[in-house]
Parts: sequence; C-alpha cells; structure tokens
Amino acid sequence: MILFTSDLMFGSKVLGAAKFAGLRGQGIRNRASLAQHAPGASHFFLDLETELTEGESPEELLDAALGHPHMRVFAFAGHLQADRLRAAQAKIAPFGAKHEVHSRGSLSTRLVAILPPVVPAVPVAPVVPAAGGSS
Repeated sequence: MILFTSDLMFGSKVLGAAKFAGLRGQGIRNRASLAQHAPGASHFFLDLETELTEGESPEELLDAALGHPHMRVFAFAGHLQADRLRAAQAKIAPFGAKHEVHSRGSLSTRLVAILPPVVPAVPVAPVVPAAGGSS
C-alpha cells in the first residue's frame, strides 16, 4: 500500500488501516518513489491537496499511478475541493470502477471496506469425548 499525503493525522489513519489489513504501508514523495514502490503495491492513496516539493503536481502523480494496472487508486481531498475531486473523477472514469475518488470524510468512512482487517485464524480445539459410560 502506498500513500501520498502531507496530512500526518489522516496519513496515520490510512497507514493504521493498512496495518490492520495485513499490508505494509509506504509513504512516497514523488513520481520516482511511486515508480519504485508501485510494482509491489496493491493500493495507492493520493491526497489531491498535497503539493510535491519537486514541482510535480498531484495530478501528475495520479496519471503515473493509473499507469500501474495492478494497483487500485484512491484519490481524496477535503470536501471543499470540489473542482479537484471532479477533475480526478473525470481522469479515472475511463479506467472503470476499480479506482475511486473521495472526500476525506467519505474515504475515512470507507477505509474498513477498502482495507478490511485481517481476522486472525482462531485454532479450534478438537472435541474430546467425555470419559465414562455411554447412555
């Protein structure tokens, strides 16, 4: 699982959900880092409001992520960023329902469905017949 955000609180929420889902989370900062980690990632969470220090834009990072067909892309932004959310939705629409665009609140609500927690297997003790006679 790959994450691009500068929002430490929200980022820790996404990384925590990934951990409970049994996934290793990796933060990235640019397209080169995305290219390095994408081959082993199943999910990519992209904060559309975060600016990249190298002069790249989140939109360019979204384009790069969509070039990795094995990865599910989840773009998100605050609910007041309607233009960015609509632009991201238009960009991912040709790729089908595999990818999603959410407001932060919507993504927060859907995290458990997107990254379901791993339920540890509980060993079942063998049934041992009671000692004694039969009825």
